[in-house]
Amino acid sequence: MFLRFAGVSKRYPGVLALDAVSFGVSRGACHALMGENGAGKSTLGKILAGVERADQGEIQLDGFGISPADPHAARRLGIAMVHQELAFCPNLTVAENLCLGDLPARCGWLQRGELRRQARQLLEAIGADIPVDRPVSELSTGQEQLLQIAAAVGTGARLIIFDEPTSSLSVAESEHLFSLLAELKRRAITVLYVSHRMDEIFRLCDSVSVLRDGRHVATEPMAQTNPDRLIEQMIGRELEAATDTSPPAYLGRECLRVNGLSSPGRFKDIGFELRAGEVLGLGGLVGAGRSEVAQALFGLDPRATGEMHIQGQPLRVGNVAAALSAGLGFMPEDRKRLGLILPLSCRANASLAALDRVAT
Repeated sequence: MFLRFAGVSKRYPGVLALDAVSFGVSRGACHALMGENGAGKSTLGKILAGVERADQGEIQLDGFGISPADPHAARRLGIAMVHQELAFCPNLTVAENLCLGDLPARCGWLQRGELRRQARQLLEAIGADIPVDRPVSELSTGQEQLLQIAAAVGTGARLIIFDEPTSSLSVAESEHLFSLLAELKRRAITVLYVSHRMDEIFRLCDSVSVLRDGRHVATEPMAQTNPDRLIEQMIGRELEAATDTSPPAYLGRECLRVNGLSSPGRFKDIGFELRAGEVLGLGGLVGAGRSEVAQALFGLDPRATGEMHIQGQPLRVGNVAAALSAGLGFMPEDRKRLGLILPLSCRANASLAALDRVAT
C-alpha cells in the first residue's frame, strides 16, 4: 500500500473526531472518502496534510512512517491538499497568492515577471482563465476554489487530498477538474477524494472508504459497491423503500412579483412570480448573473431598475432598507466574507438582524 493509516485517533474538547481509523490506499488510485457531516473525513485529510496532529496512531507513506508537523513539512513529503474552507490573502493578487511560500526573487527583489509567468502556467494546467493581476478579493467563490486546485497541483505532489472540490464549481469547471483528475491518475499521482456526491465518486474513484462517527466502517473497490450500500454504511441502518406520502403542495397567494428587473452590463429584463409556499430555483453557469439578480432583489444594486411588488404592494428597487422593511432576507454566496463580521462573537453576529428589538 502506498498510503496506510493505522489506528489514527484525534480528540477535540468533548469530541472524539477520529477513533482508531485504519485503512490503506494503493499507489496511483483515486480513493473516495465518504461519510456524513462530522464523520471525520476532513479531519483525517488535515492530519495527513500537516494542518492537524493525530493524538494516536501511525501514518505510512510509501512504506515510511510520517507525521508532518505543518503544511510545509507535508509539502516536502509530496502531500498537498485542496481545502473545503478557502483561505487566501484577499488583498494580494492571484499570482501572489499562488506563489506564496516560494516567491521568485533575485538578490532579495521580487521578480514580478517570473511571478506572473509561473501563475499563468499553474492556471493553464487546470484550464482556468483567471487574470493573474486581479486581487483575490474580486474573485467569485468558484474562482477561488480553482486557485486552490491550481496551487495544489502545481506543487508536484505525489499525493493530493481533494476536500469537496466541486462544491463551488460550475458544471464546466467541474468537467475541467474531472479531466485533470484523469491526468493525475495517468501520472500515477494518488488522490484522496472527499465528497458527498455519488455521481462523482462512481465516475472518478477506484475504491472507497466510509467513516461513521469517527470510525472506519468499510473499504472496498467501487466495482463491489453501490450507492444504496454506501448510504447504509454511512448512516448505520438499512434504507427503506422510498415512498412519497406527503400531500400535494399548496401554493398560496402571490407574495412576490418582479417585472423588467435590469442592471446595466449584469442582467436584463428579469421577471417572475412567487407564491406563498413555493420554492423558486435560479440556475445558470458562473457569470450568468444568478448572484447579481439575488443581490438586486434585496436592494444591493443601486443601478437596478424595474418593478417589484411584495404582497401586492410596490417595493422601491435598489434600496436595502425598503427590502428589509418589506420582510425580505438575504443569504450571500460567500457567507464568511459577506454574511458575518468575523472579529465579533457568535452571539453578536446572531443578534445583528434583531438589533432593533434588543437595543435599549
